[in-house]
Amino acid sequence: MDYWQVDVFAERVLAGNGLAVFPDCRGLSAAAMQELTRELRQFESIFLAPLEAPNAFAARVFTVEEELPFAGHPILGAAALLHHLHTREASADWLLRLPEKQVSIATRRLDKGFYAEMDQGPAAFGQVLDDARADAFAAAFGSTRDARYPAQVVSTGLPYLLLPVTAAGLASAKQREMLDDALAGIGAAFVFLMDVDAREGRTWDPLGVVEDIATGSAAGPVAAWRVAQGLERRGEAFTLAQGRFLGRPSRLDVRVSESGHVQVGGKVQLLAQARLLPAVTALG
Repeated sequence: MDYWQVDVFAERVLAGNGLAVFPDCRGLSAAAMQELTRELRQFESIFLAPLEAPNAFAARVFTVEEELPFAGHPILGAAALLHHLHTREASADWLLRLPEKQVSIATRRLDKGFYAEMDQGPAAFGQVLDDARADAFAAAFGSTRDARYPAQVVSTGLPYLLLPVTAAGLASAKQREMLDDALAGIGAAFVFLMDVDAREGRTWDPLGVVEDIATGSAAGPVAAWRVAQGLERRGEAFTLAQGRFLGRPSRLDVRVSESGHVQVGGKVQLLAQARLLPAVTALG
């Protein structure tokens, strides 16, 4: 069984957010997928299995801790690899069916790598935090809240607490306490800190140990929130930044269509191809 290493939201190889893609995982159990993800130590891995339509695949995404119902950079990276493996055409369309969401992705070849863009659908806007609760979340990261803008839960598949902080607060941020219960209380899974003026953000795993380099599942909610705040216009593309504090600056292209659907895209670079030994795949 082959798998690939790809870089997503990356202008070149060894940039952007790394990802392991298993283009045909038939025969692997969920437990094996989880163990392989822990072994590879990427922020996320994605496992694909072909469906009846030639451009449609079932998909499951794992972090080192758990399976996710939806994710951003794994979907884009998987679609780019499918383009590489299955067609010589300049552009193609793909459908990935996750356990709780179906996502359409358009890909095209570039001189170097691929470009992939997904339709995350319309955003769902959740709770707006009062000042005291927003300040408490900011303090959990040692940050100062940017009081000009509201902290709000927004989702296009994964619910994020979008928390505006100052530029200095973003630069110095580090999670200092467990937030699982507090996030559950507001219907969120993760916190995404934002420097609103710079269009830049940061987020961590639930334990606050591993920082994500570039988060496609957060880029959609951020784009929708910025449009709702009057900071951007519907139908106009703009760019979000992430990963600078990890030495892997990443570019996430976003747009909210006139119909309200959120588009998230970026460049994908193929890095390496590897093969699991028979003894591993026999574990199932």
